[in-house]
Amino acid sequence: MRIRTTDLGVLAVIVFILTMWLLLGRSKLRPESNLPLAYYFAMVGYVRTVGTFIDPSAVYAAVIFAMMIRFEFMSVGFFKFFRFVETLCLCYFLWACFSYFVIF
Repeated sequence: MRIRTTDLGVLAVIVFILTMWLLLGRSKLRPESNLPLAYYFAMVGYVRTVGTFIDPSAVYAAVIFAMMIRFEFMSVGFFKFFRFVETLCLCYFLWACFSYFVIF
């Protein structure tokens, strides 16, 4: 097991750390916080430029679900469903970044 030390490997580590920060901090943030949307804005730019190992449709789905969480008129069931799907997308980002910068 080796770590990829190229420029894209280091960038994948940075994306991994930011994704972990968002995943752990999402439960403490208010639903109408703008930090997740800023993260997803940067993530869309990352995927469109150099992040070819992450599926763009998963990023777009996470953006849509993060935007749906911001609605205040949703019931608790819908809110939990959207938060769960967003968490699944974030876990996929973690897995994709980890499998890119660690060579087995």
